Amino acid sequence: MPHPMTDEEWEAQNGSLSPAEATARGLCWHCNGNGAHFTAFGGVQRRVPCPECKGDGKARR
Repeated sequence: MPHPMTDEEWEAQNGSLSPAEATARGLCWHCNGNGAHFTAFGGVQRRVPCPECKGDGKARR
């Protein structure tokens, strides 16, 4: 079974930009330009496409 993520590991995967910073850089505010979110449900980590940018990581204006 995978180990629980630390806060640092989570931020490295999911980013830590504010919505304003992400948008100013042309990145999706919801996923910080990753195009996906990482979830862990039932101990299994999954990569889920971002519903805001539809997975491309770009800001919608």
